[in-house]
Amino acid sequence: MYRKLFKAPHHIVESIYCFCQSRWGMKKFEKTSEELAEWFKTPLGQALLKEEKEAVSDALANQFGYFLLEMGATGCQSLTEASRISHRFCLHPTSLHRKPLGAQADFHQLPLPNDSIDLVFLHHALEFSQNPHQLLREASRVLIPRGHLIILVFNPWSIWGLFGQIARFFSNTSLWRHQYLSQHRLLDWLRLLEMEPVSVYRGYFRPPVRQVSLIEHLQWMERWGKKLRFPRGGFYMLVAKKNQIPLTLIRPRWQKEKPLKSMVVTKVIPLPEAVREIRKGFVFTENHWSNIVENR
Repeated sequence: MYRKLFKAPHHIVESIYCFCQSRWGMKKFEKTSEELAEWFKTPLGQALLKEEKEAVSDALANQFGYFLLEMGATGCQSLTEASRISHRFCLHPTSLHRKPLGAQADFHQLPLPNDSIDLVFLHHALEFSQNPHQLLREASRVLIPRGHLIILVFNPWSIWGLFGQIARFFSNTSLWRHQYLSQHRLLDWLRLLEMEPVSVYRGYFRPPVRQVSLIEHLQWMERWGKKLRFPRGGFYMLVAKKNQIPLTLIRPRWQKEKPLKSMVVTKVIPLPEAVREIRKGFVFTENHWSNIVENR
């Protein structure tokens, strides 16, 4: 009887926690990916995607290499077309319905070898992941030394972020139910992985309104935000470099005609002419051997 009374509060707290998670918590990554893919087709999603593509194109202007990996919460949005890297591929968290390019994989356990990718691009994959630390570790693992990592996330300290924190209590949309990662928090994670920040891009300074007329009318906010470099954009993009130098094995150069330290030469006996002629093809007999012994 007393045990049931003591266990009752724990069950109440657990039920309240489950209700809060189902109502305001993050959804599964697979379900979030499908809803975000449909949201990016809306006018607001297309306007945001346009500004993000412009920022990504500027960041990829000076990036070179052989392989580029793109991972996003919505699959492949073709934001890396301006890259000079010819071998580009995408990984998707869900099945490949209407996505002929790329492959399906778990972002937290990438099926790629270590130090194999020159550039990794995370498009809204970090803040919608339930385990962002593991995802970031996997992205750093597959990067080659001195390779680059581009992370694009929503900015919590902006008009967009303020609207999202309020909207998550009234809307069940997956767009607002994600982890709010500030720039300083993300920089701390990168330092632990020996990643050096290179540059930061910011964009979409307008509020997240859905009407097409308002989106076009507030275009002046976008122009002035870029001109004044306003730090409160709806998203920010961080470019980091893997600060690990590979070790090169230096092999010893063997010097010719010098014995090893463990071997000692006590006496050098010169070869007679007969032995030298043997190397040229001379036929060796017993008389020649007796002459060699007498000369010694």
